Amino acid sequence: MLTLFKIGRISLCTFVVLLNSFSVAAVTKIDSKSFSKQKHYRHIMFRETPYASYRGIHPISDNVSETNAHYQFSYDEKGRVNEIRYQMGDHLISGNEVWDSFIWFAPKVSISYHKDKEIHTYYNAHNKQIAAHGGVFKAVYALDENGKRIALSFFDESANPVESAWQIHRYEWRHHNGKVYEKRFNLNNEQQPLRPEFKFYEVELTYDSDNKLTFVKNLGLNGSPTNNDSGAGIDRIIYDQHGNFTRWQVYSKDGNPVEGNRPMVHIGEHLYDTFGNKVGLRGFDKFGNRKAFSWGAFEHKSTYYPNGNQKSHQIFDEKRQLSRHLLLEYNQAQSHISWLKSLDENNKLTASPMLGDAAALKYEYLDDGSRSPTLFNSDLSEFKAPKTKTGE
Repeated sequence: MLTLFKIGRISLCTFVVLLNSFSVAAVTKIDSKSFSKQKHYRHIMFRETPYASYRGIHPISDNVSETNAHYQFSYDEKGRVNEIRYQMGDHLISGNEVWDSFIWFAPKVSISYHKDKEIHTYYNAHNKQIAAHGGVFKAVYALDENGKRIALSFFDESANPVESAWQIHRYEWRHHNGKVYEKRFNLNNEQQPLRPEFKFYEVELTYDSDNKLTFVKNLGLNGSPTNNDSGAGIDRIIYDQHGNFTRWQVYSKDGNPVEGNRPMVHIGEHLYDTFGNKVGLRGFDKFGNRKAFSWGAFEHKSTYYPNGNQKSHQIFDEKRQLSRHLLLEYNQAQSHISWLKSLDENNKLTASPMLGDAAALKYEYLDDGSRSPTLFNSDLSEFKAPKTKTGE
């Protein structure tokens, strides 16, 4: 899932594609008797790679879950997680601009367990199995004799090998001296980075006594400590007492602070409200001074509706001036996004490159869950994209 925290310059086409993965109301309800146990969480813990299991944070009661967006974890008779749903009440919804983890690809994940493997399948907000994160219809973990994950492979609907949106078909993990070592390969058996914009290849993963990921060290393509082209060789990840991912710190392979990886800061800091909603993002250089991210944003700020849906997202430049403000409005049931509105510093509609120079975008939803976007000018007249000249 991608949020506005991660969007720098973006075309309208890309923006609309990203939003198509966001909120749609589901029509299928849970049969609670089919599970031995269920728990509800406002958020899931950050996962940098799919090696770690899903973990819920910010637990809430059954009553609170009825009116709040949350993750519902369901368990089998052995106490293993066999289903996770992102939902409002008991209806599946999509992300609604909530970013918790790089490894969360669909409103619902179903997990089945076998002697030497664990299979994950993905479902949309209408409870229909889908190909997620690219063409991934099924994700199959290989387990060793102790039940530890040692590999993960992706397959399409016809059970053919397939790559994810990050050009990864297979993950491989080995365990040594309490560390986990990870490599990723495409269909041509070529090593791939953690993510296209995160150029760490083989990595050494360090987990603390609570199984939280704390260090990611780049071993490059030859298995030795390596700096990438930004000078980064180590990422340190820090959490607060609630399990929120609050900070990352970037170092060279020798442990010296650097400003690197895609954000090009030494420290990135996430800010949260009391419900675990991410309300801010800011960066610092290696001397502790505030620093803009590589995409030009000096600070991101977000607000949320009481039910956990994101209400607004703002970006400020180095002069602390508003450079982007997006307001999100939802349907009456608060289950899917109905309007995206670009606002100026006076909260008036204004054209935005994020919307292809339109000022607002409205979604019309059909019975099958598909939707049609319409763009508007700042006076809410229908926006017409300017024609481009040809033959020049």
